[in-house]
Amino acid sequence: MATWTIALPALHNHQEPIAHDPSRFIVVAAGRRFGKTRLGVTKCTEKGLEGKRAWWVAPTYPLGAVGWRLSKWLAKQIPGTVTKESVRMIEYPGGGTSQVKSADNPDSLRSEGLDLVVVDETAHMLRFSEAWEQALRPALSDRKGGALFISTPKGYNHFHELFKKAGNGENWAAYQHPTWDNPYIDPAEIEVAKLELPDLIFRQEYGAEFVQLVGALFRREWFLERLIDDEPPSIRWVRYWDIAVTKKTTGDFTVGAKVGMMKEILVIADIVRGRWEWPDAVKVIAETAKADGSGVRQGIESVGVQKGMYQTLMRDPALVGLAFHAIKVQKDKLTRAMPLLARAEAMNIALVRGPWNKPFIDEACAFPETKHDDQVDAVSGAMSMLMKQPSVQFL
Repeated sequence: MATWTIALPALHNHQEPIAHDPSRFIVVAAGRRFGKTRLGVTKCTEKGLEGKRAWWVAPTYPLGAVGWRLSKWLAKQIPGTVTKESVRMIEYPGGGTSQVKSADNPDSLRSEGLDLVVVDETAHMLRFSEAWEQALRPALSDRKGGALFISTPKGYNHFHELFKKAGNGENWAAYQHPTWDNPYIDPAEIEVAKLELPDLIFRQEYGAEFVQLVGALFRREWFLERLIDDEPPSIRWVRYWDIAVTKKTTGDFTVGAKVGMMKEILVIADIVRGRWEWPDAVKVIAETAKADGSGVRQGIESVGVQKGMYQTLMRDPALVGLAFHAIKVQKDKLTRAMPLLARAEAMNIALVRGPWNKPFIDEACAFPETKHDDQVDAVSGAMSMLMKQPSVQFL
């Protein structure tokens, strides 16, 4: 069978040993921006050019777009390739293929033989054991294919167990690299992140360390240190709404968190929280906004039900003059909470005394393992509005 070669993107000196490791199964724990995606997509492309069959498997369909974008970019440089957008597949001129798949439904990963599987963000794959043991591992058997598991750690979960196995198993290899092993990352940026992020988060996300975050994020004393009786005057306020229109006795809560900044201190003035069906939720949000007044910006996430809520409120003539904003929120809830965590860790949060204090503190101290995280997310959203962080866009 004919083989094809092109000038693939150069790998840096810490990626090269991984790319050329002859081990059949390789586990890479690496910090953000180390270059995990480039490494994995390069391996998939190489297999495709050899006339073989490779899969890039992401935890969810949206996350698969990361590998798909780079795969298409490389494919455009190879004469004779065919890109099938509908199934996220690249067909190479030598007969090989590389395809981006999702582990949302592990049964969909049952396949004919594979020569390579790259499992992206393995630590974040909720049904990893089912996907690997029942679908992907058997698909590698007839061709004696290999697997590359790449991820930033996430506590001591299944990825940690896999990493330990790779360090001791025959025909397995394990690599661990912090972000700063990528020579193209500005060291000054690493230092800024180290100052801004809580220590455990920095060690996990940048240092690629396996650390235990559960029960070690927010501490109760950080909130109890600075309780105040009244809202400070003459500061800018916002209220962010985390919408969950649901039955009154089950499901998530709708939460509106009013937050302001007093120099370096983040002031949480009030949290409105409840389970309401649509008409009642609209009424509560409208009444709260009127009570807050025109000087308090009201932010509502602009997706799904939340977008409909924003449109409903904007059409209400009784609310003319109030500042409602549709907000596009990016990143997951844990990532969005990191600036809040950093400020709490520095003891730079003040709470205005109120009956909402205890439920909020209880939820924060259980975050991110708590069943409900709507209060933390609402406060994080309000803080992002104040700071105009990149994860929030006003529409």
